Amino acid sequence: VYYSGIAGTMKCFLDRAFSVSAANGKWFRHKVGASVVAVRRTGGSMAFDGLNRYLAMEEMLIPSSNYLNIIHGRDIGDAAQDAEGIQIMQLLGKNMAWMLKMRENTKKDTIEPEAVEKIQTNFI
Repeated sequence: VYYSGIAGTMKCFLDRAFSVSAANGKWFRHKVGASVVAVRRTGGSMAFDGLNRYLAMEEMLIPSSNYLNIIHGRDIGDAAQDAEGIQIMQLLGKNMAWMLKMRENTKKDTIEPEAVEKIQTNFI
């Protein structure tokens, strides 16, 4: 997290990866993905929201936890002292594993929704 947002190098990577995906039939569509943010103090919720926007706009399946997926710490080992953050990450991992199993187990019996062509509104 830099200045309460996604670090520049990560944003550049995500912009490129998701732009290429969108131009080629949405490679990440219906894949399971989660955003996780590690912060020293503040700015995590804005970075978390920014990361989730990539997943949502690509129609990814996003597991959740019992709070925002943010853990706190500055130095090596600090995050291990964030009991709430540890619980959030553990629950996220369990929910993500369950979602992956559920997705795999229902592939044969469930028809995937068809992709739709994106409508773009321009008010200018």
